[in-house]
Amino acid sequence: MIRIVLVIMLAVKTAGNRLLAQQTSRSRPCFISSHQRRHQSHRLFEAQTQSIAIVGAGAIGAYYGGRIVASVRDVNTDVFFHLRGEHYRHCKQHGIDISSHHGDFSISAEELLCFETTEEMRNALEQRGSSDEGFDWVVCALKSTSLDAVPDLIDPLLSPKTRLLVIMNGLIEDEIIRLLAGRNKLPKAIYGGMALICSNRLSPGKIDHSYGGKLVVGVAYSEDAKKSGNKCWVDSDKQAIVDLFKPVTPVPFEFDNNLLRGRWWKNVWNLPFSGISVAMGGITVDRIVNDESLRRLAFQVIDETILVANADLKRHGASDEELLGQETRDEMMTLSDGMGAYRPSTMIDMLARKPMEVKYLFRTPVDRAREMGVPVPRLETLVEMIEAHQRHHNLY
Repeated sequence: MIRIVLVIMLAVKTAGNRLLAQQTSRSRPCFISSHQRRHQSHRLFEAQTQSIAIVGAGAIGAYYGGRIVASVRDVNTDVFFHLRGEHYRHCKQHGIDISSHHGDFSISAEELLCFETTEEMRNALEQRGSSDEGFDWVVCALKSTSLDAVPDLIDPLLSPKTRLLVIMNGLIEDEIIRLLAGRNKLPKAIYGGMALICSNRLSPGKIDHSYGGKLVVGVAYSEDAKKSGNKCWVDSDKQAIVDLFKPVTPVPFEFDNNLLRGRWWKNVWNLPFSGISVAMGGITVDRIVNDESLRRLAFQVIDETILVANADLKRHGASDEELLGQETRDEMMTLSDGMGAYRPSTMIDMLARKPMEVKYLFRTPVDRAREMGVPVPRLETLVEMIEAHQRHHNLY
């Protein structure tokens, strides 16, 4: 009798353990590594996964895209990188290495989601269970020499929900809106990004961030603002970009209520320092700030840039509080004093005999000055010298 009872008790215990195991396997949360999460086709809570496409992952795109990856590794965010040529082949095999004065970091080849075409990026997104929609964010960090190619390039990535951040030099917003509107492909919102950063691509897969890093962003176009009759943007537009960069460290981020002001703010550095660097045949920033004559010239071009900037801001309805002044003048020279032997990207392109960013970065500000009757003789001379370099070496 005792033996029978023991057998029954053992059978009940075994059955109970099996039932408990079955219930536990059905109810236990599924925890997966970041590598597994990035390579599964269908994941739990897919709808909560944010998708970001970095188009143009060179010195700027790879840095900010890399900082996003490094900051959101433990949350449901996928960052896709668009690269080309030897840079793509190297990164596909070895990943991206970024040396930074804020601390070096890397994205391994196993972790890096890199693609040679934007069509491949869209296909990869669809395989992850988002076939009915495009990316949540597209960050375009190409040079303005490629502006005309942007609509075709980003077309596979866009949907009505997509927000587009364009980190480029120059007064480019009117043109990018015109190009996308002409294709009836305007996204939910378009942002302009101004990167005050010293970052160069040393070789394929190797980025050197030597100074700065501040990113200022404003809204160029908003579908929601258009529907509501608001001139520029609505609170949700600001909140979306703030939420995107809030967890991204150590990137100093600032939202500018007036994008035009932000563009001219960045021009206060670009026009004198990139301009003099190229006009002088390709010299580094330290040689400008440490030469008495070139430093004086830089201040003069800064003053002319602020003059035309404020005239442009006023004709677009800016208040006196939004105008640029002495603070911006001092900020840009102080920044330059600490850069050391930095090589502006336009100077690098000139020396490498690659297409130079001239039209939107240099020519457009001078044309606006002429339209408004604002004299900028030193800036105009610099731009004419830069255009001469461009013509003589066919750097288009």
